[in-house]
Amino acid sequence: MSPDETNPEHQWPLPPAWMWACARCVTLYRTMRQVGEEIAELRLTGERGVDWDPFDSTLTTQMALGEHLAEHHADLLPGWDSDCSTCGDHQSRIVREKDPDHRRATAIRFGNEHLARHIYAPPGTVGFL
Repeated sequence: MSPDETNPEHQWPLPPAWMWACARCVTLYRTMRQVGEEIAELRLTGERGVDWDPFDSTLTTQMALGEHLAEHHADLLPGWDSDCSTCGDHQSRIVREKDPDHRRATAIRFGNEHLARHIYAPPGTVGFL
């Protein structure tokens, strides 16, 4: 086992039970984990001709799950984490967007997508989005 696998910052959290009751959540979560594992293996083998850039595939599948959670399960997302600087950034952005137009709704949506990452992404990567 590598040091990364034992570091709590790199451990995948166990998603909450309510996620398993939603078929779309289950599909997106399984896809995210499967793609992550496949990309990690390809990075180790260095197979040529395969796009194993984690930002093209791993992060994209994480974003898809976050978007779904923000749209369909916003009421079940955790609150802001005072120890997470990205949470603070999103909170500030939402407060600044006082106009009732789409910019405020977008700021709230992005904030919710970030909150979603707290329930399914390793702590060390939550702040990426």
